[in-house]
Amino acid sequence: MYRPLRTFLAAAPWQRSFLTASGVFALAVVAVFTVRAARQRVVVAPGGLGPVETEFSALPVRVEVVALADQLAAEAQRLSGDRRIERLLRAAQLRERIWRLERRAADALEAIELYRSAAAAGSCRAELAAAALQAEYDGRPLPTAKAAPSADCSTQVREVATVLRAFSGGPGTQPGTLASAAVSADDAGGVATPASLGSASAEGATITRVERYGAKDAARIVVSMSRPAAFQVGFLKEGDDGGTPRLYVDVEGAKSSASPSYEVGGLVERVRLGQHASATRIVLDLSAHVERRVFYLPEPFRLVIDVSRRDSAAPGSSAPRALSRVVLDPGHGGHDPGAIGPRGLREKDVTLDIAHRAAPVIARELGLVTLLTRDVDAYVGLDERTARANAFAADLFVSIHCNAAGNTGSDGVMSFVLDESSDAAASRMAALENAASAAAASELARSLVRVQDSLTLRRSVHFAELLQRSTVASLLPGYGKIPDQGVKRAGFYVLAGAHMPAVLYEVSFISNPDGEVRLNTGDYRQKLADAVVNAIRAYRDGL
Repeated sequence: MYRPLRTFLAAAPWQRSFLTASGVFALAVVAVFTVRAARQRVVVAPGGLGPVETEFSALPVRVEVVALADQLAAEAQRLSGDRRIERLLRAAQLRERIWRLERRAADALEAIELYRSAAAAGSCRAELAAAALQAEYDGRPLPTAKAAPSADCSTQVREVATVLRAFSGGPGTQPGTLASAAVSADDAGGVATPASLGSASAEGATITRVERYGAKDAARIVVSMSRPAAFQVGFLKEGDDGGTPRLYVDVEGAKSSASPSYEVGGLVERVRLGQHASATRIVLDLSAHVERRVFYLPEPFRLVIDVSRRDSAAPGSSAPRALSRVVLDPGHGGHDPGAIGPRGLREKDVTLDIAHRAAPVIARELGLVTLLTRDVDAYVGLDERTARANAFAADLFVSIHCNAAGNTGSDGVMSFVLDESSDAAASRMAALENAASAAAASELARSLVRVQDSLTLRRSVHFAELLQRSTVASLLPGYGKIPDQGVKRAGFYVLAGAHMPAVLYEVSFISNPDGEVRLNTGDYRQKLADAVVNAIRAYRDGL
């Protein structure tokens, strides 16, 4: 059984060693020796201090770890001095350890930010911890004393660098994540496959899970895998061998621990898995000929198969598209609170309330059928959100979020579309939303921009521009000129594979104390909801 979190924090010897006078070297141990399993015992001899023995007790489940880390960070905002530093360090250590167990890049990035916040409050230990973890995450040596975060810590950086230099840390991404993709397209749609795997697939991949989101006219199949693998896509037309139309994907060198067959219903009748030569073949039994889009999500590696009934319009056609169905996607939910403001306001609550305010007005005033990807405080995976929009045959997809930044002075509204970007800040933001690395977000964008049709991207950008203008105009009378941060491009997982124009809408910075106060009022949320409605109206009317 997992121990309660606060008992765990009070008893964990690794935490106590971190806060000792020789904590610099204890930090080096924590930063270098990754714990791969619960209750693994690690004995090391850092520097000349002699052996340091640490027993790592089992962490509680991830949901509890993240929740307590967020709670500690929120408590720190109300404190000062040593008490503030202590809360921030505890939160950072929790996020760092869960990263070492699960290797989710978002946890490492959050731990680094928490350490930096503690450093800003006057902790040299935290300054050093941030530098060490950042170096390990980036796969580079610890900064030299000359490049140390501050002069006060330079001597300690030199000492820890001596310990760490003997070890080579990898970046915080899943091994085998790629820098590019091979993209092909034909009359049936586009396929993005890993361009080069190097040694990533030397031991082969295992298919661990198959998720199905089926409907009459569209379906999404998500295949989770233990590591990246190459794959090929093919069709068997109706009558080729006397059977129904089938789409198949051969995953080279892969084995499967998943069920051999899944009933789906609708456009995809069932999914079957079986061995085919040196590959595992994934077969989709179809009820009609389809357009398909096959791509992968880099971290963790997932193969996504999107199919839909053939469109009557020619690909790339500029003919007007009637707007009759809209999907609003309130970000986060359930065990995932999203970003949390300095006073504890949760992103998941704000986004759901804005969606609840906008949806009935869209239906009543614009006459559009509106779907919410979640209508209550429940968790919905990123894969499923877009799948629901595709199955709904939506004409527009709006994912609603609150922004957050380490700089509490950041302010304004911005919108994102799925596209390539050289904006490092946008990639970091996508990484946090994806719970993956910035490199993975960039890889996804580079892949999908060649798979999605240019007309959909242009319409996404156009709607995002309308949304920005509508928001600034809606907020101006009551709140003055809120900064317009513009339309940006990045690889957000939640936008991947959308068959319709899709935008991720960052309504305000919840990390900004003033922004949090505004977001916590019904008037401000209503004005944001009105902005969504007015942007949809303008888009429908061809403005």
